[in-house]
Amino acid sequence: IPMAETPFKISIPQALLDRLQQKLALTTLPNELEGSGWDYGVPLADVKRLVARWMDGYDWRQQEAKLNRLPQFTRPISVDGHGTLDIHYIHQRSEVEGAIPLLFVHGWPGIFLEGSRIVPLLTAKSDDHPSFHVVVLSLPGFGFSEGAKKPGFNIAQYAEVGNKLMLALGYDD
Repeated sequence: IPMAETPFKISIPQALLDRLQQKLALTTLPNELEGSGWDYGVPLADVKRLVARWMDGYDWRQQEAKLNRLPQFTRPISVDGHGTLDIHYIHQRSEVEGAIPLLFVHGWPGIFLEGSRIVPLLTAKSDDHPSFHVVVLSLPGFGFSEGAKKPGFNIAQYAEVGNKLMLALGYDD
């Protein structure tokens, strides 16, 4: 019997946001090799721009509210040899009868947001293309999904999580 899903809302504690602001204010950035571009990591100018944006203009609470408009859930999924992991996902059903189930899996490294923008396009009714019931999976260890607790968790286990999630949601075709 599949375990029940739980509605999920992002709620980052204010204390963590305050601590982030303190850390950003105290950050000392390293020097950069001239002309190195991305050869040794993120260019210093990009890091400085990111730090300035987070300190002086980024409204996390606004972004959090926007993300919380997505139909997000968590569900415990049992993974052979690895116990049960709490898995985060977006689940948006199409209003179209007979829509095709689609599991979207983000890249590595990545996060569920990679699929969030296309959900409305994929679930929409259209005479030009099929409609889908979309599940955007947060891979174990990414986003708000619990990570593996022991070594040996690899692509086969990621696939198992995706398959078991789709089955638990009733997509067994």
